[in-house]
Amino acid sequence: MAKEKDRIRLRQLKAGDESVFSEIYDAHWESLFKYVIRILPDQDDAADIVQETFVTFWELRRQLDGVKTVKAYLFVMARNLAFRRFRDYVKRTEVEDKLVQFYGDPVVNLEQLVGAKELANLLDAEIEKLPKRMREVFVLSRKEHLSYKEIAERLHISDQTVKKQINNSLKYLRLKIDEEYIPYLMLLVIIDKLT
Repeated sequence: MAKEKDRIRLRQLKAGDESVFSEIYDAHWESLFKYVIRILPDQDDAADIVQETFVTFWELRRQLDGVKTVKAYLFVMARNLAFRRFRDYVKRTEVEDKLVQFYGDPVVNLEQLVGAKELANLLDAEIEKLPKRMREVFVLSRKEHLSYKEIAERLHISDQTVKKQINNSLKYLRLKIDEEYIPYLMLLVIIDKLT
């Protein structure tokens, strides 16, 4: 009986019926949250994952032909997203630990200093390749140390636009910088979180 109801719901969902999506959301949000919170103990992270699960579910609604039960599909999707977030957290923590080791050690060898100089040159070259407005926002933030609000006022744009431009800049730079320089780039991210 439940499987037949799911088949009907999936058919309606595939046709873009938002009321069916709302029913599914209301019926499963809380149980998904309780499930995800066991994987990711941070409530905000768990809520983000549940929200991302439903957004993805809606976006994939036309590709759900093989789905037998909505609940099982949502739980598998939420589990996968939660584990991915957890793995990202572990990687980020490892990088932060390496940063602490590198910058916490008062004896910095010549190779590390040369590497830092190479990174600075590489970063400067990549920053120059950013689109004009993005570069302008990034430079005002990182080199002139202006707050988002100060940048927004100076450039006559919103704080959100400033934040988005900086996030996009960091994403671009992460893609362009060789993996051995990731700890240095993470320092930029950490500094961004502090400002």
